[in-house]
Amino acid sequence: MARKNTAATSSSLGFAESVIDTVREPLISLDQDLRVVAANRSFCDFFKVKPEETVGQLIYDLGNRQWDIPRLRDLLETILPQKTTFDGYEVEHDFATIGRRTMLLNARQIQRVLGKERIILLAIEDITERKEIEAGLEKTRKELEVIKRSADEARELAESVIDTVREPLICLDQDLRVVAVSRSFYEFFKVKPEETVGQLVYDLGNRQWDIPGLRELLETILPQKTTFDGYEVEHDFATIGRRTMLLNARQIQRALGKERIILLAIEDITESKRTQEVLAQQAEALALTNMELVAVNKELETFAYSVSHDLRAPLRGIDGFSQALLEDYGDKLDEEGKEYLRRVRAATQRMGQLIDDMLILSRVTRSEMRRGAVDLSALARMITSELQKAQPERQVEFVIAEGLTVNGDAVLLRAVLDNLLSNAWKFTGKQTTARIELGVTQHEGKRAYFVRDDGAGFDMTYVGKLFAPFQRLHATSEFAGTGIGLATVQRIINRHGGKVWAEGAVGKGASFYFTLG
Repeated sequence: MARKNTAATSSSLGFAESVIDTVREPLISLDQDLRVVAANRSFCDFFKVKPEETVGQLIYDLGNRQWDIPRLRDLLETILPQKTTFDGYEVEHDFATIGRRTMLLNARQIQRVLGKERIILLAIEDITERKEIEAGLEKTRKELEVIKRSADEARELAESVIDTVREPLICLDQDLRVVAVSRSFYEFFKVKPEETVGQLVYDLGNRQWDIPGLRELLETILPQKTTFDGYEVEHDFATIGRRTMLLNARQIQRALGKERIILLAIEDITESKRTQEVLAQQAEALALTNMELVAVNKELETFAYSVSHDLRAPLRGIDGFSQALLEDYGDKLDEEGKEYLRRVRAATQRMGQLIDDMLILSRVTRSEMRRGAVDLSALARMITSELQKAQPERQVEFVIAEGLTVNGDAVLLRAVLDNLLSNAWKFTGKQTTARIELGVTQHEGKRAYFVRDDGAGFDMTYVGKLFAPFQRLHATSEFAGTGIGLATVQRIINRHGGKVWAEGAVGKGASFYFTLG
């Protein structure tokens, strides 16, 4: 009977060892002292160790102590004595033989055959690649979420823009059917959404949009060009009468797809055209030459269709003709009429200055930065010399610190000093004597340069308005200006990676500080 039990036990042991050596994942068994009883072939192959270097060793001493892992100690010495089994225990470690790996450990305490002693069976699953794949998938998922969120935000922004702009906008698909329409389109052309979206553009409003000029733009011109601006169409609309429209068209890529859509912006220039005709008639009545009539019409057309930087030409025309009227027809006008013309000239000149300042502000934003060593002290001396030459009668003391050399764009930094010093000069203009200073101090561990004066100053309650375009704290009648200079200063300093701020008090002067990145 004993022989049969011994044979059975031997057979079971042989079967168990065969199973352990057959499974692909590394397996190792430990005694109660955490010494290796057995290690399967997968364990030796994976961790690049030999059986004779493994069996009988304390597990922490294996492979030149590369198995002395705090997380493994926690499992074997703390968790497992309280539980007979533990699954899914994750360990990440740098192994000397195989590099950094992430392992999933399953542990079992089992009764050893023919004895009461219990051993620990430790199964090891390498999940490094799986974790990397999961991390990659998670990263991809997050990126897709960001892309989707960005697309949703972009779509919402586009829809908000379309609904916010005042001019009518309409979006068409490649078959020229309406995809989206702005609120202003519905209001202007007196149509309803249910009668518009999904319809062929030519069928809108009982086919009142079947316009030969529009067909030519959409079917002939636009397929050859992705954009087209200033296409003029005149038509009798059933709902709003005869109108003259200026069309701007764009072919754009639709979000998350290859399909392209057409964005059509419509500007009603009927009244503008009528105004041009009336002005042309008035010009003819004044016996202007044919060349002058062409020039006036050109100026009026430019005024109607140009953006801000092109508005200076018609303003110069208005100012010039106002001066001509004063000079050539002054004897035919009473004093009130002359005063009106003088006001027209003053207004156009102020508008011209505003436009020039706006263009300067725009160029400051777009111009290419050319960094180098810039001597602020030398620039300040040049600027103050020019100011004194312009008004030599003024008594102003300039205090300019020496050696203020910085790294930046010389042209842009001259504009900064020009604006700040000119402002100090202007706001001390009502004083008998004045003091203007350029210096340097420390602010939050950085060098901060400043321009300080003892002039009119300002109320700190309104300091937040100082650097906004067109914001003025003093009336134009008190101190001239357009409200662009400090906005220009702020943009230049921002482009240099710095910041600008101001301190002042009414009647006690002002100080403007700036840092440079």
